[in-house]
Amino acid sequence: MSSVFLLLRKDRVGSFDSLFEPQNECTPYNVFVEKGQDEFSVSIKWRTVGRCSGFVQYGIDRRDLDRVGFDINGNLKSDEHEVVLEKLLTKSKYYFLINSESKGYGSNGVPLEFIISEM
Repeated sequence: MSSVFLLLRKDRVGSFDSLFEPQNECTPYNVFVEKGQDEFSVSIKWRTVGRCSGFVQYGIDRRDLDRVGFDINGNLKSDEHEVVLEKLLTKSKYYFLINSESKGYGSNGVPLEFIISEM
């Protein structure tokens, strides 16, 4: 069985705090990272106030996010977003940024992190 651990770089995040406060129509908020349906996959979900297009840049090097995961809504604009990343390695740390309407969002400009671990 695998688990996903999201490592946040925001101070004082409470259990119901959103990672991103809605600042404009396309700023991501209520970001969730959870184990995907398939083995070695992760689902990243977020919301936006307005209908926006989005995708995720990710990789194992925070300075080189060389992979892209697309919103399952495709090019359609939506206020609910989900990207599924597949064929991930266990025990590897992955970094990602959410791109919403061509702007990248992380934690104060730093990519977010997650690890899939075997349990």
